Amino acid sequence: MKVAFKTNLDNYKINCFPENLIYPPRKGDKVLVSEVFAKYYADKKLPLSLEVVDVFWTDVGVVCELWYSQNDIKSAKLSGVNLF
Repeated sequence: MKVAFKTNLDNYKINCFPENLIYPPRKGDKVLVSEVFAKYYADKKLPLSLEVVDVFWTDVGVVCELWYSQNDIKSAKLSGVNLF
């Protein structure tokens, strides 16, 4: 089964999430960026994981929409990091 991730957050590249998942994540699960991108996002002080906010089943696979968790947004505001 093909699992694709999408987000409209400009800070995250479309290919920075895992590509070969056996099972699709469910709403509320968190998805980590791929290991090759972890340092890049850590250096920018951006969250390394995004929360699955919606799951769309299609005839060819699953599309998971990702967004920041509420805790990440609160932490970023306290730290002075601009997530948007």
